[in-house]
Amino acid sequence: MVLGKVLAMWSLVSLLAPVPQVWRLVRSGSSEGLSLVSALLDLLAVSAHVAFCVHHGFPIGAWGESVCVLVLLALVMFLIQHYRGNSLTGGVSVVVYAVFLYLLASPLTPQVLISESEEWSVLIVITSRLIQVGCNYSNGSTGQLSGVCVFLQFMGSLGRVFGSIQDSGHSLRSQAVVLASCGSAVLLLQVLLFRNRRPVGEERERGRDGERERKKEE
Repeated sequence: MVLGKVLAMWSLVSLLAPVPQVWRLVRSGSSEGLSLVSALLDLLAVSAHVAFCVHHGFPIGAWGESVCVLVLLALVMFLIQHYRGNSLTGGVSVVVYAVFLYLLASPLTPQVLISESEEWSVLIVITSRLIQVGCNYSNGSTGQLSGVCVFLQFMGSLGRVFGSIQDSGHSLRSQAVVLASCGSAVLLLQVLLFRNRRPVGEERERGRDGERERKKEE
């Protein structure tokens, strides 16, 4: 019981994970190393959960914090595009997403589709983690990915693993939650391994600049 309470609290803390990521983006003025597709998938997964709760009439106290997460993830999506020089596209993306979320949570969307989306949300999270892992590996760096954000996500995933196993045993969904937790663990490992490395492209550019300087000196 104590372990369950502690991990449940960590799950709530993990809801604040996007906050350090937003802060890292704003402070650095760069979105280098972050995958836009991964951010969109994270947003989609939380959107499916919120729509599911709305359709089933759950009290807002049970899912209201997810709305704050949605706002933060939408902000991350916008900032990634903004710092790549696509502010207009980022703004349009936020508007399109708001319309999409409204339709998803409205009676216009069949409840069967919402239930299926909720079931697939764990697989969406797994895909998101794998895409960001691949992006980090290809760049040889985690770029502006926040280590605090990844740590909070990992701890929250451990809480969800414990809760899922307690509720449904070793079901297929529990196994999927474990895989999502493994994806967060790999991201955290990459943050630790690549924290002092520069992106491959930046290293090449610095090498070219060094060659130019040497040629000028000669």
